[in-house]
Amino acid sequence: MSMRQGNRRVRKSIAIIGEGLTEYRYIDDMCTTERYRFSLVPGMPKHSDIDDIVMLARERMNAGYDYVLCLIDMDVIEGNHDKMEHYRALKRDNPEIIFVESSPCTEYWFLMHYMPGPSSREYADYNVVLQELKKHILNYEKTEAFFNKTHIYRELKDKGDMERAIDISRELDKLHETELEVYKSYTQMYKLFDIISEITKE
Repeated sequence: MSMRQGNRRVRKSIAIIGEGLTEYRYIDDMCTTERYRFSLVPGMPKHSDIDDIVMLARERMNAGYDYVLCLIDMDVIEGNHDKMEHYRALKRDNPEIIFVESSPCTEYWFLMHYMPGPSSREYADYNVVLQELKKHILNYEKTEAFFNKTHIYRELKDKGDMERAIDISRELDKLHETELEVYKSYTQMYKLFDIISEITKE
């Protein structure tokens, strides 16, 4: 939907809340690299628990952002029944927020840039993903020092296959929904790129 005031197009805005440094630096580097004509703003809560993430997302909604996304690592949530039930309740109670899940973690999205296609291989946790990711980004680590040396979005875009990663993300999310016991590792990062594509076409 195109938003206009008279003949002037209103600048669209996306707020993206990640739980930690990885997500923040990825989105921040995306902003710097792409120089979008819309506003793309990363955010990181003081604490990485789901309630703080959603609280910050609500603040962004109240501030008038057109889209608010929460990037959620599912590894801890999926391993705890009570946390999973609480997370489902938060999603149900905040339908205006777009939840973007990665299981086990955002680094699985990074790995998809180097995958030939959707895979049923299960990555149990961050460390398993890290071992595989380091075959492609040798010195990868979740530290300020690494992200200061390596522009992670640019690295993935230039040396991986972003379009294929988006396609794999979309396909694995469908497979996870229909064949949960077979396709346990997935990411919904395609949702962000679908929104960006929609805005840039307007």
